[in-house]
Amino acid sequence: MINSIADNFIIYGDYVRSKPFGSGHINDTRLVTFNEDGREVNYIFRKINKNVFKNPEIVVSNTLLVTEHIRTKLEQQNENDILRKVVALIQAKDGKYFYVDENDGYWSVLRFIEDSYTVDFVETTEQAYQAAKAFGEFTKQLSDIDVSGIKETIPNYHNLKSRLKTFDDAVQIDAAKRVNRVTKEINAVDKNRNLQEEIAILLNNGIIPIRIVHNDTKINNVMLDDKTGKGLAVIDLDTVMPGTVLFDFGDMIRSSTSPVEEDKADYEEVKMRINIFEAIVQGYLSELKDVLTKSEIENLVYGAEVIVYEQAVRFLTDYILGDVYYGIAYEDHNLVRAKNQFALLDSIQEQKEEMEKIVKKYI
Repeated sequence: MINSIADNFIIYGDYVRSKPFGSGHINDTRLVTFNEDGREVNYIFRKINKNVFKNPEIVVSNTLLVTEHIRTKLEQQNENDILRKVVALIQAKDGKYFYVDENDGYWSVLRFIEDSYTVDFVETTEQAYQAAKAFGEFTKQLSDIDVSGIKETIPNYHNLKSRLKTFDDAVQIDAAKRVNRVTKEINAVDKNRNLQEEIAILLNNGIIPIRIVHNDTKINNVMLDDKTGKGLAVIDLDTVMPGTVLFDFGDMIRSSTSPVEEDKADYEEVKMRINIFEAIVQGYLSELKDVLTKSEIENLVYGAEVIVYEQAVRFLTDYILGDVYYGIAYEDHNLVRAKNQFALLDSIQEQKEEMEKIVKKYI
């Protein structure tokens, strides 16, 4: 199968092997190896999930525009390791950068970044710093790109008002007859609704500018150098689209600062690790402190609150609906996830003053 897909792309050499790659759950992703004149060269083959990305061609178009922009920047800076500093899409033989198979599946191919690795869970401040620095550099490189040229790949992706409307509808309908089990969690949603009102004011009044951002800033979306551990390139660009740095920063805090993974029921152990938070701030602002506006910097911690709250709402909504979106391993899996995120939100709000002091320290 993969070999026949490869025949449609401009790839030199002979097919050697293929294996699943990464820990993502959205796209079918494989690491595919070819023998090119006695040297093994790796590529990433991705089948874009059309259930999530309704228009795969926009995903590819955005990726091409963004990577070409970054590549131009790196060339202007006389970077001598460009192949490892930005992902490279491989062209199909028909001139496009994707191939549609006989089942209407959309495939894209990228050159694998050699001598690099990813991690799924932040264990050290150095990992947090390097990942945040890489995401900061990514945003800085795109700070002058034409925003109008990049389209939404998932409409309303971080639209908290829309997420809350879906939640309210789910509670009203109570399709899975679970509402009476989650009174405490529904109260937690209601207690924090002011977060939606505040973000709407910031965005609708232009207080926070719209930028091209990544929108999925987990640490495993940064390739780290095998030898030095330094951040090389940001990957998984499917959700790159117009948005705000508050969401990118917030998702780093959400996905990296808790010592407990979001699927775990160890709610008492869920804490926002302040040392990891500081490493993220230091790395991110080392690249962006002269790029971001005063309002953006002042609202970074607020962005963390919003994103954690949004994810808690999404997990709880799915639980109430009967688990129709997120994959589950047992009946209350989404409820556990929601409780985990509410615990993290509580921890952030308890430490908010100290977090804001740390942000000021690095500007």
